[in-house]
Amino acid sequence: MAGPDGPETRVVLLRHGETHGYFDDVGLTDLGESQAREAGRALGKDLAATTAPGERVRLPHAPTARGTATAVTLRASLVATLDEELGDGHGIVVGDLEPDAHFDSLQFLYDGEARESSVVAARRLALDPDRPAPDWAREYDRFDANYGEASKTGGPIDRWLTTTTRYFEPPQIAVYRLWAGIQVLAAEPERGRVAVVSSHSGPMRAFAAAAIGHDPGEPANLEQVDVRVAGDTATVGFREHRVAVVLPTVIPPWIDPAYLHGNRNAQQNGR
Repeated sequence: MAGPDGPETRVVLLRHGETHGYFDDVGLTDLGESQAREAGRALGKDLAATTAPGERVRLPHAPTARGTATAVTLRASLVATLDEELGDGHGIVVGDLEPDAHFDSLQFLYDGEARESSVVAARRLALDPDRPAPDWAREYDRFDANYGEASKTGGPIDRWLTTTTRYFEPPQIAVYRLWAGIQVLAAEPERGRVAVVSSHSGPMRAFAAAAIGHDPGEPANLEQVDVRVAGDTATVGFREHRVAVVLPTVIPPWIDPAYLHGNRNAQQNGR
């Protein structure tokens, strides 16, 4: 694949399949597995028509249970569809799964570290209801008081995008986190110029909103944000939107670069 600025790297971000709930990091429902299989078939047909023989397809994924399960099923369906469409010896190499925290779910500050937000919901539910809730628990209650049911329609993420919090990862930082992961993929063309990434709705929604200029709403399970990187620019596609952006090579001084690249420990006062 080539763009106007030379060889192009394509990164397809997909929301994980339907999960059993957001009260903890749990796997996919039967419907979620079916959604991942269907997405693998659709991507297989797309890549069969657009990808040169010998190209490598990478499969980074959020290290959550639902992100991993989506990637496993998606990969199997993608491989089977490429074989069906192109026959034996087609030469497109589908790589192994690559857990990648750049594409993890919304993070929450708990006990000095950034934790995946649904895991924190489990910690919240384990608190003694007869004792006063700590600050972090009250903030989580404001975000999602029923721990997942409203998440199916995007309710908690609506509040996250528009409400100032102390403990949740801010939307802007989630946007830079995804861009950092995309730029790492684009900087390694020898490992593959196509990446199919199983990720999460919150960071994906913030990422799309930052590119488009307004909130486009909750991505459906296995819905795509399609990113094409060529040189120092990229095109972000989501639904009917196609927006050209300059890659964010300068990190704002109010964001710690170490966080974007995997150091999720909290800074202590006086350090």
